[in-house]
Amino acid sequence: MEFLSAPWWSALLAIILIDLVLAGDNAIVIALAARSLPPALQKKAIIWGTVGAIGVRAVMTVGVVWLLQIP
Repeated sequence: MEFLSAPWWSALLAIILIDLVLAGDNAIVIALAARSLPPALQKKAIIWGTVGAIGVRAVMTVGVVWLLQIP
């Protein structure tokens, strides 16, 4: 796939759209998990939940890139 070609842009936009959908899903799950906590713990739960979601997504991305290199 040639860099900056139409298929390249299409693939990039599809990846961005999927990432936005997954981020929205994570936000809903974090909010539901933190809703019954006291206000001080809610903020910590939201921050650590977001950090954890980003970390898991980064690790999984590296894992997928590694798997794609296997013939």
